[in-house]
Amino acid sequence: MSDPRVVFLEGSGDAPSTLTLSEKGMKTWILWRLLSANNRDLGRGQNLFASHDQGVEHFRFVRENIERVEPVITHADAGLEWFWVLMLDEQPVARSSRGYERLRECHYCLAQFLESVSTAEVVDDPERIVRLRQDHAVPGTFEPFADAL
Repeated sequence: MSDPRVVFLEGSGDAPSTLTLSEKGMKTWILWRLLSANNRDLGRGQNLFASHDQGVEHFRFVRENIERVEPVITHADAGLEWFWVLMLDEQPVARSSRGYERLRECHYCLAQFLESVSTAEVVDDPERIVRLRQDHAVPGTFEPFADAL
């Protein structure tokens, strides 16, 4: 099995409301994702970037400052799932990829993310970016009942 790795996802159009654009008016954006050795999505960046290089730079910034991050665990908007966000200097820098039914699952997955950050290989080849299809939602936008409220 391979080591954990950071891969990049490219999307276009409006950004999910749960994520932050690094620049206003971006038509396409890049999101980094941390995958485990068995391809499980452990977490992702909070910010969307205009270029692959900016995404790589942001992940490396998070990695270099991982000892300073403050995890925040809370409920999703609908209050049915738990999720985590990592804060650095009072700004969100990373988040869970999905919501968890149980608080202990959320804690475990946060620990897996934090453990994997330092050893993850960064796939910094722009040719290997996964392109998001227009008709699919961004993986990890997990406030499932937001539209129903």
